[in-house]
Amino acid sequence: MMTAEPRTFLQSKFNLTVILLVIFTTVFSWMNLNSWSIILLVGCRLFFENPQISIRKAFRNGLFLSYLIYGLVETAGFLHTHHPAGQADMVAKDATLVAIAYVLCAGRFANREGFRQLLTGYYIILVGASVYCLIAAVQNYLNTGDTAVFFYHPLTRPISQNAVFFSVYVVFGLLLVISPDGNPAAHLSSPRIRAGVRMAVALFFTGMVVLLNSKLMLVIALLILLNALFRKFSFRKNRRPLLVTGSILLTVILLLGMTDNPISSRYRDLAAGDLQVVRRATFDRGMYFNPLQLRLLEWRFAFEILKSRNAWWFGVSPGDSQVLLDEKYVATNMYIGNPADGPHRKVRGFIGYNFHNQYLETTVRDGIAGLLCLLIILGLQVRLAVRSGTPQALFVVSTIILLFIPEAPLTMQHGIFLFCFFPPLLLYGPKNGQ
Repeated sequence: MMTAEPRTFLQSKFNLTVILLVIFTTVFSWMNLNSWSIILLVGCRLFFENPQISIRKAFRNGLFLSYLIYGLVETAGFLHTHHPAGQADMVAKDATLVAIAYVLCAGRFANREGFRQLLTGYYIILVGASVYCLIAAVQNYLNTGDTAVFFYHPLTRPISQNAVFFSVYVVFGLLLVISPDGNPAAHLSSPRIRAGVRMAVALFFTGMVVLLNSKLMLVIALLILLNALFRKFSFRKNRRPLLVTGSILLTVILLLGMTDNPISSRYRDLAAGDLQVVRRATFDRGMYFNPLQLRLLEWRFAFEILKSRNAWWFGVSPGDSQVLLDEKYVATNMYIGNPADGPHRKVRGFIGYNFHNQYLETTVRDGIAGLLCLLIILGLQVRLAVRSGTPQALFVVSTIILLFIPEAPLTMQHGIFLFCFFPPLLLYGPKNGQ
C-alpha cells in the first residue's frame, strides 16, 4: 500500500501568500511591513507541523546551522562594541538570515506545483517593480530630457533599491524562468501560448538587466543565456540556430562597446584613472574616484582598521565597523558634504559607503572567526549545489560568491534576503527534496 507524500509548506495557500508578501515588501523596500511579514512567516513554519519536529529538522540541517552560527558571531559584537545602537541595527538585519533559513530548512518546503506558483508570483512582483520604475523614468525624462534616468541607480530610485542588488533579483528571475520548473504559464493548455509567455518574460528580464547596467550581472546574464542555448541545441545537429544567435549577441556586444552609451561608458570608466592614487594619505575634497579606485581605497582602509585595532581574530564589531570607515573618509579629506549641516545632513558624500567587499566587510566586523563562518556557509552551498546536479543552483551560488567581491550585500536587507533565500530555495527545491 502506497503511503501519502508528506505535505509541503507551500501547499498551504496562506503560507504561499505570506512568503510572496515577504518578497514583495523586500523588492519594494517596505521594510517595516517586511519585518512583520518575516515574523508571520516564521510563525507559519513553526506551527505548520509540530513545532518540536520543525525545530528538530532545522537543527539537523547543516546549512541552517551555519547561518545560525554566523548570526551568533555577529551578535557577539555586543560584547565589545562602542556603538550599541548600530550593533543592534545590524543584528536585527542578520536575524533575517536565521529566520528565512529556518523557513526553508525546517521540513519539506515545496513540491513542483508549489515551487512553480512561488516562481510565478516572484516574476509578477519583479515585472511590477520594473514597470513601476520604467514609468517613473519616463516621467523624469519628460521633465528633464536626461536619458540617465533609464539606467543604473536612477532607474531603481523609485523603489529605494540598490541597482546592483535589484539586477541580481532580475538575473535570478531570468535564470529561473528558463529553467525546467520555472515556466510561469505551465498551467495553460496551449504549448504556443506557454512558450510565448515564457519568452516574453525572459526577454523583459534581459532588457532590464541591460538597463540596470551592473557590469558583473551583465556578464552573468550573458553566460546564463549562452548556457541555455547550448543546452537546448546540439551544435552538431543545430548549427544554424546557435550560429545565428551567437552572431546577434556578438554584434550587440560590439555595438555597445564601440559606441558612446551609458553601458559602455561604465566599462571605460572602470579602466580609466591612475590606481596609484589610492596610496595617498589625503585627497583633494571633491576628488572623483572611479569604481575600481574607490574599492581599492576602501579595501586599504579595511586592512588599516584591522591593523590599528589589532582586531584580526574577532573584528571591531558590526556596530563599530561603519563608524571607523567613516572616520577614514573624514581623515583623508574625502567628500562628506558640509559638516556644519549636522550629522543628519542630506548630502553626506562618502559617509555611509561600506567596504564594497563582503569578505573584507565580514572580517572587519567579526574578524577571521566571522570570515570562516561565512566561508563555511558558501562551502556548504557549493557542495550541495554540485551534489544536486542542478545547474540553476550552481549558477545562483556562484553568482553570490562573485557578488561578494565588488559588493557587501549583507549590510542591507535586500542583500541579506538574496543570500539566505535563493540558494536554499534551489538547493532544497522539489527536485532535490530534504
